Amino acid sequence: MEYVTEDVIFPASDLLSNEPPMETYLHLQQMILLLKCLEWYWPDQQDFFAAGN
Repeated sequence: MEYVTEDVIFPASDLLSNEPPMETYLHLQQMILLLKCLEWYWPDQQDFFAAGN
């Protein structure tokens, strides 16, 4: 199988950030907990969006 990569645009891999990387499963669990707390706190709100990276 032949792959054509000329049409694929890759983002820069040297993006600068002052934030530490999310490296552990604990970090993932904390982020999910924070997002779930917003959903539990505002069960009837439909005018917000929350995400994590």
